[in-house]
Parts: sequence; C-alpha cells; structure tokens
Amino acid sequence: MIVKNIEFEGFRNIDSEKIEFSDGINVIYGENAQGKTNILEGIYLFARGKSFRAFKDKELIKFDKSVAYARMSFESKDNETILGVEISKSQPKKFYRNKVKVAKTSEIIGEFRAVLFCPSHLGIIKDSASVRRKFLDVAISQLRPVYIKMMARYNAVMEERNAILKMLPTERQENEALIDIYSEELASLSADIADIRNEYIKKLDYWVSIFFKDMTGGREKPKITYESNVQENDFENRESLKNRYLELLKNNKEREYKYGATLFGIHKDDLKIEINGKDSRFYSSQGQQRSLALAMKMAEGEISRENKGEYPVFLFDDVLSELDDSRKKYVLSNISARQVIITGCDKGVFENTDDCNFIYIKDGKREEDLNFADTSLEENENEPSQEGENE
Repeated sequence: MIVKNIEFEGFRNIDSEKIEFSDGINVIYGENAQGKTNILEGIYLFARGKSFRAFKDKELIKFDKSVAYARMSFESKDNETILGVEISKSQPKKFYRNKVKVAKTSEIIGEFRAVLFCPSHLGIIKDSASVRRKFLDVAISQLRPVYIKMMARYNAVMEERNAILKMLPTERQENEALIDIYSEELASLSADIADIRNEYIKKLDYWVSIFFKDMTGGREKPKITYESNVQENDFENRESLKNRYLELLKNNKEREYKYGATLFGIHKDDLKIEINGKDSRFYSSQGQQRSLALAMKMAEGEISRENKGEYPVFLFDDVLSELDDSRKKYVLSNISARQVIITGCDKGVFENTDDCNFIYIKDGKREEDLNFADTSLEENENEPSQEGENE
C-alpha cells in the first residue's frame, strides 16, 4: 500500500499544500511547530476515521477558516483510490471515496491501512489496560471493519445495562427482565469480540517474539497472552465462551448493583506482556519496554500484511528521537520493502540510508531547505575549479 500524495486546504496550520511521496522512505523534517505532524495526522485520518491527537474535529480547522479539506491518493494491490474529507465547524465531517460521499465513516475504515508509531506508544507496556485495549481495537478494526460495529453495539448495550444497575432497588426490580436481556446480548457480543482479540493476540505474540529476538540477540524471551474474565479452555467454541460470560453476569448482579456498573466483559480485558516469565509492567527496564513497544508496532504491520497481502503504510511521528542508537539502527534496517513516512527526524540519521525522499516543512508549506542548499554551495566553492586544475 502506497500513499501517492495528500492535499490540504485550511487544515491545522496548512493553508493550501500538496505533498508528494515516494514508494520508500519519506522524511518530513523542519523546526518545531511547523506542521510536520499535521501531515501525518491527515494521512492517519483516512486509516482510522478520526485524528490520533484531536479531541474534537473542529481542532483540525485552521483558525481563520470555517472548513478544512484533505484529499489523499493511494495505491493498493487492487487499485488506486482517492479519499477525501470535509471538516466543518457546524456539521459532522464528511468522507468521500473517488469524489462520492460515503454514508458512514465506518465505510472507509479498512480501505487504507496504516501503522502509527508515536512517542506516546512507547508507554504502552507500563500504561493502563485501556491503552493496550485501544492498541488492539485500532489494529483489528483496520483488518475487520465489522469489529467497529461490534464494539459500538457492545458499548451501547453496556451503557443501557449500567443505567439500570444505578437505579433505586424498587426501580431495578421493575427492570429485572430487561437487565437479563441486556446480559444475554452483552455475553454474545463479548464472545464474538473476545474470540477475535484472542486470535489477534496469538499472532501478535508470534511476531513480537521474532522482532524482540532480533533486537536483543535472543537473550530475552517475551510472551504476550490474553488477560480476561474467561479462561483459555473457554475458547474451545463460541457457545461455551458466551455461556461463560453469561454465567459471570448473572451470578454477580448483586456486586454490580453495589458498584452501579458492569464488572465483567471485554471492557475489562488486558494484554499480559512478560519478559522471561516476569510481568513487564513491573520487572522490565525502560529500554526493554521500548523494545517491546517497537516490536508490537512492527508486528502490527506484519499481521496486516499477512491478512491483506500487502504492507500497510508505516507512520513514525517523531519517534526516532526517543530511541537510542541501537533501536534507531534496528528500525532503519527493517523498513525496506514498505512505504515509511517519518516526521521530526534529523536528516543526519539517514546519511547511510539509500533513496530517501526529504520533505522540508516550514509554516505549513513544503519549501527548499536553504540551509542545506547553502552548505552544498560552500562545499562546491571550496573545491578547485576545473579551470584552475587545467592551468
């Protein structure tokens, strides 16, 4: 999968600009607060349907504009597609496929796939379970768009069930039959979602072990397993998995009434990540945690390739500056045969990397790097001229 170009109008600090990309490594560089990450944000918008850093869509609109546009052309193994988005301060954002408006954002999820790696992901090991669940949900949704609908329905049912659990005892009694209906649907959705997550985590464990072994020379062995309300043997078939969740919900209603919330289900899941049999959240160094985070992102790309027959686009947002030299070297030696778009990197990091497309950004526009050009000119002036040599 290859991004050919992306065009912006009124997006963040970008007034109007079109950026062209090469098939290999693209390095977007420049001073701080010039708009480098804004470009990655626009690209990722088409992979996930929303920004990876804005809380509200209107934050994406340039302060002196009322609407923002982004249009991206990309190639997959099947065809070339143009995706567009219109973001207004007064209306929900609208997505377009080849200039035709799509009915729902979910309809474009999975068409363009990207793996995003930014500094906040380096804390995925030690952060809360919700961060690791988000990692899973984002990765899986690009491969199986129906997963988004399943999660949306699960959250809606749980919200309704929680509302009943918070009622006064007399009101709860009147709604006892309704809460049983919600429990039945929640158990069914939990079984479907847990089964998909469990399958993904097994693949994740396989690839993380390979990448981590490469990074550490095989000295340490990672292990990733599914940590949930159910046991491994409950995954033998879907019906037994559903019945186990239903049993938990029915047998613990008194506890749930006390807390006013649903205490069992896939919203409590976590990834258990170990190194040499010890929980990496508590018994790993910062370097080990960063190696694991990097391995997880590389693994995400491999699972996507296995599932769809081609690599996704890799988006690295200022992450190399957070890695030590050995991990930088590992990243640079393992990103061939795929498109990579990196922001915030020192050009010197890529001095031994072939065929990089350097993109200098200043004030939201692509410009010529005058400092770089002046350096080249000085070097030429210091060399003896051809005429001098002949004389």
